[in-house]
Amino acid sequence: MQHDGRWLWILAALFALRVAAQPLALVVEAPVVPRFESWHSGVLPYPLLLGTQIVILAWLVTTAARVSRGAVQPRRMFGRLVLGVAAVYGMTMLMRLVLGATALSEVRWFASPVPTVFHLVLAGYLFVYGRVHYHG
Repeated sequence: MQHDGRWLWILAALFALRVAAQPLALVVEAPVVPRFESWHSGVLPYPLLLGTQIVILAWLVTTAARVSRGAVQPRRMFGRLVLGVAAVYGMTMLMRLVLGATALSEVRWFASPVPTVFHLVLAGYLFVYGRVHYHG
């Protein structure tokens, strides 16, 4: 479980980077930081998006800490459910990425690769967390 805990921390840190980078893009103009608008697909207003991201980040940090401490009581059925959600979520975001780069490149939701990549980070987190429960 300790190995899984490390992966959860890495994925949580990547998501934290995403949460911090978007407002940073408002004040920093650098080639390595995409423009502010590139960080979200426009589905949610930014204040609501940021609030949601903070709640998600809090959950990521809490669960990563519990896994790292060995304080998670594995539940195989729950793990199976989380793995299923992770698979559907991940495949959906991969399809979004491919369609945004090809057939639906004119539709903003599909043509926004930065948020899609971070959705894949979240899908990866769910995969590892589901694995902790399923194989724990």
